[in-house]
Amino acid sequence: MMKTTFQEMLAFIEPGLVEKPRGFELFTKELMASMVRSYDDDVKTVYVSGYAFPTELLWAFDVIPFDFEIACNNLPEAMSGRGSEIMVTSENEGYSRDICSFDRLIIACMLKGMLPKGDLYLTSSYYCHGKAKANEIVADYEGKESVLFDVPHEISASSIQYVTEQLKDIASRLEAVTGKKLDMDRFKEAIRWSNSARGSLQKINELMKEKPFPYNPIKACLLALGGAVFWGSPVREEIHQLIIREMEARISDGTALPERYRVLWYPWVPVQQTVIFSTLKAHEVSVPMVEVARVWWSELDENAPFKSLALKALENLHVGKAEKRVKALVNLAEEYDVNGVIHFATPACHGENMAFPLVRDAMEEIGLPTLNLEGDMTDERNYSPDQTMNKLASFFEVLKGAAG
Repeated sequence: MMKTTFQEMLAFIEPGLVEKPRGFELFTKELMASMVRSYDDDVKTVYVSGYAFPTELLWAFDVIPFDFEIACNNLPEAMSGRGSEIMVTSENEGYSRDICSFDRLIIACMLKGMLPKGDLYLTSSYYCHGKAKANEIVADYEGKESVLFDVPHEISASSIQYVTEQLKDIASRLEAVTGKKLDMDRFKEAIRWSNSARGSLQKINELMKEKPFPYNPIKACLLALGGAVFWGSPVREEIHQLIIREMEARISDGTALPERYRVLWYPWVPVQQTVIFSTLKAHEVSVPMVEVARVWWSELDENAPFKSLALKALENLHVGKAEKRVKALVNLAEEYDVNGVIHFATPACHGENMAFPLVRDAMEEIGLPTLNLEGDMTDERNYSPDQTMNKLASFFEVLKGAAG
């Protein structure tokens, strides 16, 4: 039972957090607590991919946001490299291994009766189509409608209005689910908390430029994705303040890991255990920035909350022309003074993989080598430690040669 697993993880985390408060551990504890709560009969649970939806709107209501992608990938099997033990359930029902491992994992958890009952199922059009389809399948399995948050590929007055109206419609659906009208004061408060956390994340982004890099790239990425459900909550700001304290202490004490080379990593890190980051560490290669870990959106206006959240969605670099994102990645590479770039390529991310040559060519223009590192987020059958080690070894030689 998924709930029992999260309860056990929560019980393991809490004592250490009391003894020594740390940002990522606080995030993990709050995430586990939220997912445990999503199973309770006295709450309204809203399915959502937090990284692809402005969750500030949800925090204006008394609901529990449940990110089924994040939840399923926190299961021990997925994290330890045994994700296929669960995925085989969906594969036996005809879901091909060509489908993203995230989605096969989610559908398998649904078929095994592991997921909580949802009161509203939200999904979005950007990042990937599989996520939206998986949400539809889960919602249909529960006899519910899947609501698609559709974000166009351009920013204009009409697209902002289009997305704004969708958010207002979703607010009406939340009112129907909760039986309560939207409290605009609470909505504005959620916007203020979001802006506060945005500011502290900008501080973290600045500290990430320090040499040597004073944090952990895996934690930075997982917080950006899994912690996205907390945008609009005071918890997000509390997490950031603890991380800032930790980073400043490492800088002051000189305890950051030594670095010989710096690389920009994109777009996200694998959930399953791999040799990747231990190998980078052994060769003193730091990752001062993971693409999803930085601020990319404008400050929100609490006096126009719906419009501001619409613009936040439209500003996402995975929305619109690839050139916009390529330019942003080049800017990151220059800003964080890296020696190379690593793209983590998962087989089912077709759009992502198609964009790789554009990024590679743009990086070559500024003299940066780029590694396309194949793997998989949670399916160990699509990951080869030996191949990974060989590719990284070759890349290290390229970095060494480029450095002269």
